[in-house]
Amino acid sequence: MASQAILTVVGPTASGKTAYAIDRALKLGGEIISVDSRQVYRGFVVGTGQPTPEEQAAVPHHLINILDPTEKITAGLYASLVYERIADIKARGRVPILCGGTGLYVRAIRLGLASLGDSDPKLRRKILARIEDEGAEAVYAAFAEIDPDYAATFHPHNVQRLARALEILETTGQPPSRVRDWRRGEGGYTETPTITVEGAGEVTFELVGLERSRGELYSRINRRLLEMLDRGWLEEVRGLLEAGVSPEAHPMQGVGYWELARVVAGTLTLDEAGPIIQQRTRNFARRQLTWFRKEPVRWVRPS
Repeated sequence: MASQAILTVVGPTASGKTAYAIDRALKLGGEIISVDSRQVYRGFVVGTGQPTPEEQAAVPHHLINILDPTEKITAGLYASLVYERIADIKARGRVPILCGGTGLYVRAIRLGLASLGDSDPKLRRKILARIEDEGAEAVYAAFAEIDPDYAATFHPHNVQRLARALEILETTGQPPSRVRDWRRGEGGYTETPTITVEGAGEVTFELVGLERSRGELYSRINRRLLEMLDRGWLEEVRGLLEAGVSPEAHPMQGVGYWELARVVAGTLTLDEAGPIIQQRTRNFARRQLTWFRKEPVRWVRPS
């Protein structure tokens, strides 16, 4: 049975990913799975560009507004949540479509790295038993044949590092040095592997990126800030802080939230915050483009 290619809409912030994904979903009978490290948090609506109630009424969206601001999530756990949604959507005869700009999450999902950063106690015990049975030096030597670069980063007698390296190799099917580079955004990985998703069968992920000229993108970024403020972004931040969300909470460190929290605190004026937010957003968009240029993305110009 041939694998299914799952459309994955990527690109920099303010490029129009949500509108593009909704258009595709309406035509394909699809549902959208968000791949955004900020939209996943409850209460962080306006500033993260969460789909509006009207957009969510038009097309079902998943993994939006589900985590408490005090919670943290890894790329591996996010990938697992995405796979669960893919299986559920397919089981109902619908088409899953991914949409988002968090590059590490997209990479973890498409490469099948749901175990990235997570430790499996049962597998760890099995590996430690092997090391005890065969001896650390012998197991290290065998591992060094597979991944000499990573083996060179720790001593043969460092059993914990050796066990973790073997665990990464076992769970991802990739040398730990390559996984390390993926996490850092280095040495782009341009293949499109087929992975097996429980309950959904074999799938691949077709990355489609929205490409706009720099001037057009920056203009959209600047205009979007004004639109978000008109929609109540400052009031949203004030409400979060009054509800007890710490200004040091992980999602509050996102572009715009950090600045507006200081506007609420009175240490920054809104006139001062605006240009800072716009500049930080432009910088963020450039970093996103740099990341996705290393991925197997088919770039299109949105109409």
